[in-house]
Amino acid sequence: MLTLFLTSCSSTTLETPPESGTVAVEDVQNGETKWIDPNELQQGPIQRDSLTAVQIQRIASLQKVFVEIDGQTVAQWADNFIRDLNPDSELALWERMATAYSRYCDKHKQLTLAAKNEVYKVILLRSMASPDDVIARLELTILTKQDARDVMEGF
Repeated sequence: MLTLFLTSCSSTTLETPPESGTVAVEDVQNGETKWIDPNELQQGPIQRDSLTAVQIQRIASLQKVFVEIDGQTVAQWADNFIRDLNPDSELALWERMATAYSRYCDKHKQLTLAAKNEVYKVILLRSMASPDDVIARLELTILTKQDARDVMEGF
């Protein structure tokens, strides 16, 4: 069985950016980063019995930031983090993402929900790839590539 994990390292670069609409994953057996269709992803197994109260508080804060974009409940967020091998490092990454998202959206109060979705897309992709890969892979309809660079400056 092939085990893949979504990558969240900011240094991922590939010589030829693959087609857009894919996500970076790491093959845990050989450490190789690949880009695959997100529809091929399957939820990983539960890694721990529970999360700490502090972790749940952190998750609740993240959920508040992203609820208008992803619509997930705190319980759904917690279910995802209970499947992480290292939930604290993933929480720290998501907190950086939330900070970048909030900073950009607060600075641009007029953003529509569609524009906020693109901001989220930029930040999510940036959590998996280098800024150059993000720019090469983005399919934006509202934000410009310069806007995307501005979003990533906060990350």
